[in-house]
Amino acid sequence: MYQDAPAGRGRFITGLKAGPPAAISVASARYAVVVPRVVHHRVHGLPDDRVDRVQRQFDNLVASRSWQGERPWIATSRSRGLFESEYLRHVREAEGQGVAAAGFLRAGGDETDLLVLLLFLRDVSCEYGVRVVWRDEDHPLSKLRYLELRRGRLPSGNTLEEMLSRRAVIKKVHGHPIMFYPPAHRLNHHLPARPDQWGYSLCGMRAYAPTLLEAEREALKILRAMSRLS
Repeated sequence: MYQDAPAGRGRFITGLKAGPPAAISVASARYAVVVPRVVHHRVHGLPDDRVDRVQRQFDNLVASRSWQGERPWIATSRSRGLFESEYLRHVREAEGQGVAAAGFLRAGGDETDLLVLLLFLRDVSCEYGVRVVWRDEDHPLSKLRYLELRRGRLPSGNTLEEMLSRRAVIKKVHGHPIMFYPPAHRLNHHLPARPDQWGYSLCGMRAYAPTLLEAEREALKILRAMSRLS
């Protein structure tokens, strides 16, 4: 049967017998299958003459970094693959013809994968003045399981960074944790926040970068340098 895993870990298969996770034998645990979180995303109301440009921007994002989970993808009216075309058709039948782009991402345990994609979609919403929907039903925080962005902002009028400001994102690389802090997050309560920059910390060092992508790139450079020195 399916048992709920710890928050953020999806679900795992424990076998046919019911019982709490603590009762699972070592032998059966070897065959446990972790089901990754699946995040669905939609772009509504994008003008047809902007679809190609958004597709190019999306492709550039995917090529700009390594993804621990699956590589993101979107289905649009320009998609030529059978799966993408059929997926978009089914989404439009269920959610309306206003869906201009749709897709889903199976996360591989790296929260930064999801956050990078979410920030990209926020930028699309802002740049083109469209509505974006993000569904992450297995997120441990209920307020982040469903997000809707219009012209880059939440329905409340707040920015996405304001919602994320209290929560650090942890990325593990070869066992080494890297902490990323959204703009307005205060690493030190005695120092003012930096609302326009992403903070990151690793190996006892802290620094800032204009975007999450740049912060991730700089942090990985530092980690590689530290590995060579050690």
